Amino acid sequence: MTFRCAEKCAGRLLAVLLACLVPLALMAEPPRAGLMWNRTGLPAVFPLQVKTPAGADYYLTLSDAETGAAALAAYIEGGAFFKVLVPPGRYVLRFASGAHWQGEERLFGPGVQTRWYELPQVLEFAIRGAGIKAGHAVTLIRQQPGGGLGAAVTAQHICQIASVEGAEPQPEPASASGLFQLGGDARSRGILHLQWRLQLGGPQAGTPLEQWQRSLFLLGNPLLPPRASGLDSRGRPPPPARFRSYSVRSLFCG
Repeated sequence: MTFRCAEKCAGRLLAVLLACLVPLALMAEPPRAGLMWNRTGLPAVFPLQVKTPAGADYYLTLSDAETGAAALAAYIEGGAFFKVLVPPGRYVLRFASGAHWQGEERLFGPGVQTRWYELPQVLEFAIRGAGIKAGHAVTLIRQQPGGGLGAAVTAQHICQIASVEGAEPQPEPASASGLFQLGGDARSRGILHLQWRLQLGGPQAGTPLEQWQRSLFLLGNPLLPPRASGLDSRGRPPPPARFRSYSVRSLFCG
């Protein structure tokens, strides 16, 4: 009897140990935070920022809103800053969250070990206006009671601004070759250019402020009287050639 009891106790202990070891064997090293794959074949150029609560990691998938086809997947460390570029399109965003990553098939484990949240609205990533890449910022919020997730969505844009590289040229003397220069400096023109891109409005036409803004971009000063075309000036030597380089910068603009 004593031998049989000892054998039964050993068997039960072995079963308990195996039950504890099986979940550990299924656990996998979590992937590095960021893009996991992009199956659209399109370049990822539109911004998506996600803020998440700490205490769990998140597996994010984007699916085509029309066909349901998987487009992109990313891994997010809970509570850490996260931003990824996504391809153009209209997508449904789904989040799987949990504590112990077990691979893309099992995610964070069966049953309640993996919690799901789907964004109720479809998000569109597309070009807006002249070169503005429109994306989104999503903030996941842990709701109480129950611990479910909610979300707040705001717009986020990447703007492209062309600027002149190098130092600003020195203005020509008024009596030199009769050439005009762009007014202001590169920074003031860049700020005004960005305001126009974002359609933030402008001063009333014909006012001094509107004429000053025009002078930043127009050749010559609009407040001066018109001059005769250089084609009418016979025998005048051609103006010296000027070579300037331009660059296009991308920056987050709201």
